[in-house]
Amino acid sequence: MDKQDKDILKLSKLCKHWADHNDSHKENFLKWRDIAKEKGLKSIAEKLDNAIKLLDKSNEFLLAANKELELN
Repeated sequence: MDKQDKDILKLSKLCKHWADHNDSHKENFLKWRDIAKEKGLKSIAEKLDNAIKLLDKSNEFLLAANKELELN
Protein backbone atom coordinates (compact mmCIF):
# COMPACT_ATOMS: atom_id res chain seq x y z
CA MET A 1 0.00 0.00 0.00
CA ASP A 2 1.50 3.34 -0.97
CA LYS A 3 1.43 6.55 1.05
CA GLN A 4 -1.55 7.96 -0.84
CA ASP A 5 -3.60 4.83 -0.12
CA LYS A 6 -2.62 4.99 3.56
CA ASP A 7 -3.64 8.64 3.73
CA ILE A 8 -7.02 7.88 2.16
CA LEU A 9 -7.60 5.01 4.60
CA LYS A 10 -6.62 7.24 7.52
CA LEU A 11 -8.89 10.06 6.35
CA SER A 12 -11.79 7.64 6.05
CA LYS A 13 -11.22 6.42 9.60
CA LEU A 14 -10.86 10.00 10.85
CA CYS A 15 -14.18 11.04 9.31
CA LYS A 16 -15.91 8.19 11.16
CA HIS A 17 -14.02 9.01 14.38
CA TRP A 18 -14.98 12.69 14.17
CA ALA A 19 -18.65 11.79 13.66
CA ASP A 20 -18.52 9.47 16.69
CA HIS A 21 -16.80 12.19 18.70
CA ASN A 22 -19.50 14.67 17.72
CA ASP A 23 -22.11 12.19 18.98
CA SER A 24 -20.47 12.16 22.40
CA HIS A 25 -20.63 15.96 22.48
CA LYS A 26 -24.25 15.84 21.34
CA GLU A 27 -25.18 13.76 24.39
CA ASN A 28 -23.78 16.50 26.64
CA PHE A 29 -25.47 19.24 24.62
CA LEU A 30 -28.82 17.46 25.01
CA LYS A 31 -28.31 17.08 28.75
CA TRP A 32 -27.41 20.73 29.23
CA ARG A 33 -30.14 21.92 26.87
CA ASP A 34 -32.65 20.13 29.09
CA ILE A 35 -31.13 21.72 32.19
CA ALA A 36 -31.33 25.14 30.55
CA LYS A 37 -35.02 24.49 29.78
CA GLU A 38 -35.66 23.45 33.39
CA LYS A 39 -34.00 26.67 34.60
CA GLY A 40 -36.17 28.76 32.28
CA LEU A 41 -33.24 29.72 30.04
CA LYS A 42 -35.24 29.51 26.82
CA SER A 43 -32.75 31.45 24.68
CA ILE A 44 -29.86 29.29 25.84
CA ALA A 45 -31.85 26.10 25.20
CA GLU A 46 -32.63 27.33 21.68
CA LYS A 47 -28.96 28.05 21.01
CA LEU A 48 -28.03 24.57 22.21
CA ASP A 49 -30.74 23.14 19.94
CA ASN A 50 -29.13 24.99 17.04
CA ALA A 51 -25.71 23.62 17.98
CA ILE A 52 -27.20 20.10 18.06
CA LYS A 53 -28.68 20.57 14.59
CA LEU A 54 -25.31 21.74 13.29
CA LEU A 55 -23.57 18.72 14.81
CA ASP A 56 -26.09 16.46 13.09
CA LYS A 57 -25.46 18.24 9.77
CA SER A 58 -21.71 18.01 10.28
CA ASN A 59 -22.04 14.28 10.87
CA GLU A 60 -24.02 13.90 7.65
CA PHE A 61 -21.10 15.40 5.72
CA LEU A 62 -18.46 13.44 7.62
CA LEU A 63 -20.22 10.12 7.12
CA ALA A 64 -20.86 10.89 3.44
CA ALA A 65 -17.15 11.62 3.03
CA ASN A 66 -16.31 8.39 4.85
CA LYS A 67 -18.63 6.40 2.59
CA GLU A 68 -17.18 7.95 -0.56
CA LEU A 69 -13.63 7.26 0.62
CA GLU A 70 -14.51 3.63 1.35
CA LEU A 71 -15.67 3.23 -2.25
CA ASN A 72 -12.26 4.34 -3.57
